[in-house]
Amino acid sequence: MTDWHQFLLAQGGVIDAGAVAHFDEAPADYEQLLTLDTMCDLADLGVLAVTGAKSADFLHGQTTADFVKSPPPGPIRGACCTPQGRVFTLFTALRTDAGYLLIMPRALIAPSREALARYAALSRVELADVSANYRILGLAGPAADRLASELEGPNGGGSTDGTRALRHAARRYLVLAPTAAAKARWAALARCARPVGLPLWHLADIRDGIATLAPETREQFVPQMLGLEQRGAVSFTKGCYTGQEVVARSQHLGKLKRHLYRLGFAAPAPKPGVPLAIPQGSQPAGTLVAAAPAAAGYCEALAVLRDEAAQCTALEFGDGARAVAFLPLPSAAA
Repeated sequence: MTDWHQFLLAQGGVIDAGAVAHFDEAPADYEQLLTLDTMCDLADLGVLAVTGAKSADFLHGQTTADFVKSPPPGPIRGACCTPQGRVFTLFTALRTDAGYLLIMPRALIAPSREALARYAALSRVELADVSANYRILGLAGPAADRLASELEGPNGGGSTDGTRALRHAARRYLVLAPTAAAKARWAALARCARPVGLPLWHLADIRDGIATLAPETREQFVPQMLGLEQRGAVSFTKGCYTGQEVVARSQHLGKLKRHLYRLGFAAPAPKPGVPLAIPQGSQPAGTLVAAAPAAAGYCEALAVLRDEAAQCTALEFGDGARAVAFLPLPSAAA
């Protein structure tokens, strides 16, 4: 167990599989907690550093994001695709003096670094897993904008200790804190925001229509199946990048038959990558992307499904059929 884990335990956290499961809250409390100021440790995220004079050019040619027109001080959302247009990782990028820091699922850093390394040498950039140098916190709630602004300093250029707050969604931020400053930042934020476990952040992502990837779901979807174009994570005007032809064709021909849906169903929450099927014949329906408890005995999830599956009142999850409700997504992710 790391020193950071020991610190979180001392704060009242209960750790399961390397992440904080809760701070004595339960799914029955989630609806109320989503209206309050909360903070959590995002242990499932890591940081890949892309450094070198040509970092922007490299990322411009290897991701769906526009690294030329995007303003450098702000976060840039994007995805990396295979030549077949399938997403192998998602990221939020932050400009630094040396290049960029890409916040992405920790479990995908090693395979993403390996995939990008094929092109990095030609662009004279270096790729490094620097996750150990940072702690990533989630900040949410009515006061999140104010608290994030205070973290960013008077001119929005970051705090004196290097902590940065990156907008994630409405009233929600990723707080990137250098490891040496993380305990002090946690203690300061905890005076205003209640510490909670990681599942509540995952539920908020599901309700905001923010998809993530796991090793089980990488290279399965084109960006539009995950709603990335609705979140400004795909540029259709910047020119060529790896997988661009397939992504552009999916957009302009309008023939995409699978999209992102939000579901509600009885607990327990399935793991990412679980195949979903239409009962009475078990016709393939799609794939579960992420799931989280939402209340006592109840879960919500994001799934990429064939559009005709949205008419179903039940889906086959592999361990049996479950009644499902199709829930609304915000307009930016619908």
